[in-house]
Amino acid sequence: MATIQIVRFRLNDGVNAQDFRALNERFQREAAPKLPGLVRREGSVNAEGEWLLVLRYTDLASAQQANKTDIGELAQLFMSQINMSTMSAGFYEITSE
Repeated sequence: MATIQIVRFRLNDGVNAQDFRALNERFQREAAPKLPGLVRREGSVNAEGEWLLVLRYTDLASAQQANKTDIGELAQLFMSQINMSTMSAGFYEITSE
């Protein structure tokens, strides 16, 4: 059953929002295609600076495996920009299409 992962976070103090947007676009092009079962990834930020990522996977097992996949230095750089105390994430199986 298809699965959606919702990720919410804020950036670390001092991280330039425009630079992070560019990093997110680079992550989208270079790292996201390496995630097993990933069908689509979208990112958005609200006026208060909270980011929302919506990732659609073919199934829950692939989504869980993707979160354990080492996709290199770009992913480490991306994660280093995030205030981890503000991050929340969850998986949701799609019940109807």
